Amino acid sequence: MSEPFVVPLAEVRPSQLYLNAAKLASVAAWFDFEGPNYDPLPVRKIGGEWTLTDGHTRAFVAHLAGAEELRVVRDADDIPMPVYERCVSWCADEDVTEVADLAGRVVSESTFEERWVERCRSLDV
Repeated sequence: MSEPFVVPLAEVRPSQLYLNAAKLASVAAWFDFEGPNYDPLPVRKIGGEWTLTDGHTRAFVAHLAGAEELRVVRDADDIPMPVYERCVSWCADEDVTEVADLAGRVVSESTFEERWVERCRSLDV
């Protein structure tokens, strides 16, 4: 695993259009808003920008806590890059280009499954 590093929160792009409300409530319950301490979030360089590949909920809660930076690590998962590139394209189409843009996109678990998970499963790359 690569070494963690810090990136300004405003410079980290999401690769997801929605947040699961139940997961958000769960993360908010354990997150220390006064002294955030969380595992580094996985990122990849996509289109020259650091892009979250996971950890969107933790990143959003860090945003709510007023964080100006995110602790990240280079993603080493085996999901093909075209999958993430397509997800980033969907985000760009809906003007979700910063973690803060996920405000107003918190949905129920079933809606998250329908609008996001199923959409991702439909990708043929």
